[in-house]
Amino acid sequence: MRIVPLLVAFVSLFVGPTWSQDATLNTDDVQKGHFLASTICAICHVAAPDQPHQPIMRPPAPSFASIARKKTFDAESLTHFIKTTHRGLDNLQGMPNPDLMDYQIKQIVAYFLTLYK
Repeated sequence: MRIVPLLVAFVSLFVGPTWSQDATLNTDDVQKGHFLASTICAICHVAAPDQPHQPIMRPPAPSFASIARKKTFDAESLTHFIKTTHRGLDNLQGMPNPDLMDYQIKQIVAYFLTLYK
């Protein structure tokens, strides 16, 4: 009977860090996401209060802060939106495809999560 608690404790040493890494934001990802948002996303959105230029799109697309305040906002829905919601013949009002790699999307999402309040 003593083996089961010991086995659970031993396994948690390896599984626990994986769970906690997903629950916390990586500072490097947040910083890189801020940079990407300020340079790429800021063409259409107010992505960061300190972005160097105002959006060229008039009127601008929704600000990142307003998107982060939506009740339906979470990392999974934002990732899905960035990967799939693109302008095309079937979606003339969609967001243009930013052609981001998965790791860049992860970084932008990490930055976005810092705006959620």
